[in-house]
Amino acid sequence: MDRSWKRYRNPNLGYCVSYPSRWSRGSAFDGSGLFLETGVRNSAKPGGEIDIGPLSDDSEATADARLKPVDLGENLRENLKEHLDGLQKFARAERLEVIDQHSLDLQGSTALFAKDRYYDPLERTHWMEEVIFVQHKGEVYRMELQCPPDQIKRFEAVFTYFVNSFEFDCK
Repeated sequence: MDRSWKRYRNPNLGYCVSYPSRWSRGSAFDGSGLFLETGVRNSAKPGGEIDIGPLSDDSEATADARLKPVDLGENLRENLKEHLDGLQKFARAERLEVIDQHSLDLQGSTALFAKDRYYDPLERTHWMEEVIFVQHKGEVYRMELQCPPDQIKRFEAVFTYFVNSFEFDCK
């Protein structure tokens, strides 16, 4: 696993997370998120990607939802369903299979973890993905790892460290 890590703090939402210092970093979700990658996809080198960002915004609909009691488990399952539907529609995922799905606690908030694998016919390659949805103060965050199946063990350790370093409200 990577030994040198940097700390990222999102100036808009105030969350922070640690990431491997050798990984390339970019902005995601219109500046509200972070995108990380290592390796080159179309080479013999393994490629891993991690991203994090909010799924909701500060619209009136979100504000109204904050006032109503919400079944967080159901809300997070709906986020997962939309994510998997998006994979099939936009990432061309075929033979999509959810391998694991369970609830967990993340920084005192209810979260939903899912692990899936799928085939991308355009790239002619298989992918594995781990994704976590967590809701905090009306904001739903998504953390995602994507990599080739033969590299999942390597990148799972990085993703676990990444997720465990996450904080909602950094000072």
